[in-house]
Amino acid sequence: CDLGLAFQLTNISRDVVEDAGIGRVYLPADWLRAGGVEPDEVALLENRQKVADVVARLLDLAEPYYESALIGVRALPFRSACAITTARAVYRAIGTKVRAAGPYAWDERRSTTKGEKIGFAAAGAVQAAFSRLASAEVSRPKTLWTRPA
Repeated sequence: CDLGLAFQLTNISRDVVEDAGIGRVYLPADWLRAGGVEPDEVALLENRQKVADVVARLLDLAEPYYESALIGVRALPFRSACAITTARAVYRAIGTKVRAAGPYAWDERRSTTKGEKIGFAAAGAVQAAFSRLASAEVSRPKTLWTRPA
């Protein structure tokens, strides 16, 4: 669940202008307004830096979910753990590229290269293997979203 939330927050961040172009704005309206942008003005070039600031905040929100996603990796079968840690790295890198590009983040679609994906797959396998060595149970931070009862 946590990794899915992190992925979704990253997708929202990557696709802000494309989504706004078809009338969809997933950034919190109160965050946009606090940053000086009306939700229906997200795609305007003159608002790109302000939108980038809001997106940076959204990506900050994704980070604890990316971290929390590692807690359950050692309970997964090894191949599944490799896939999850690789996907986690790929999407996290997309968020890093969006953040680094700032107001230019939406001039082109941010993605990872084939070489980066291969590197993430290798690192994911190592991470999945080392996750089996962890001895102590780690609990999920209580500050993260939880399913309503």
